[in-house]
Amino acid sequence: MLPAEMRVWSKLPLLVALASCASACGDDPTFAIPGGFSALTFNVGTTVGLGHDANTADGYTSVEAKIADALYENSLSWNPAEAAAKAFLSRKEPDIAGFQELYYDPWCEQITVDPALDFVCKQYAKQRPLQIRRLLGASYQIACLREQLDNCVGVHERLGRIRGCDAQGDDVCIGALDGLAPPSGCSSRPRIGSLVIELAGGGELTVVLVHGTSGIGQDDMACRAEQMRQIFVDRGDGQPAVGSGARVLVLGDLNTDPFKLAGTDPSADEWNAHVGKDKPFQYISSDDPKAPPTYTGLFRIDHMAARGLLGGACVVPGQTPGEPAVLDVTYWDHLPLLCQVQDATPR
Repeated sequence: MLPAEMRVWSKLPLLVALASCASACGDDPTFAIPGGFSALTFNVGTTVGLGHDANTADGYTSVEAKIADALYENSLSWNPAEAAAKAFLSRKEPDIAGFQELYYDPWCEQITVDPALDFVCKQYAKQRPLQIRRLLGASYQIACLREQLDNCVGVHERLGRIRGCDAQGDDVCIGALDGLAPPSGCSSRPRIGSLVIELAGGGELTVVLVHGTSGIGQDDMACRAEQMRQIFVDRGDGQPAVGSGARVLVLGDLNTDPFKLAGTDPSADEWNAHVGKDKPFQYISSDDPKAPPTYTGLFRIDHMAARGLLGGACVVPGQTPGEPAVLDVTYWDHLPLLCQVQDATPR
């Protein structure tokens, strides 16, 4: 379900695509997801060097940034940021929500916590629900990568259920977001995960969460290119992460800009070989070079692409006019991307 205030960007491609589908699929196609659904990708991590001292009264300065870097691996660890993200998600309530760089609370057991600092481990207790559950609430099923526990996907119960996820209450399905490390071993843990949603209205939807390796070195780009091949060609077991289903949504942090870095970053080129005009996958996020950036105000590295689905309106809170930032503090280096999606597959 897409909030009314979000319907502001990129409507024309949806209308054109719907008209095209009506022509190709028959005069009265029946859609498995009536009215469409909303999808979010949000890298909620942070980093040092973002101008945190521009307003030293906001509670998050370079001092806190260094602590987040040293103790919390730059994951979502500052309590006011978690609270702001929770409020944002409560307002928008996306049907599908993909995250990178969450904080996995049991990690608190491995560090020494300063109780005077307003970080996530200040309230840690073994019985406390995981951060991802605190963010999304009780109406979502949640699946996370087993070996990369900071990468998770939430699916609202109104959309459907995650296949193989039988967790009850506040529990989270660790491993129901399934992934493999790159075959070359360039990354020791999976950065690509997939799951299947059994839709409440019938049919299935495959979701692939992406968190490409960061860096601009040759080895970084080569590893990231291999991860892009895992999505579309072979994840390491003879099958691509996208599978063979009719409806597939790929979303996440590519850690490359497929527009600005095409021709210079092989991972951008690998993505572009599969996504775009006349390619097997089409953009849900805009392919307009003037669309709002999602990373440090400069690059568009957070994206959605799909097979068997059509893109509608997308917003980048903090960049799209009328969409305020999630937090009025220099904390995140990424901004969330929230899109409306329509089913293009007749039943």
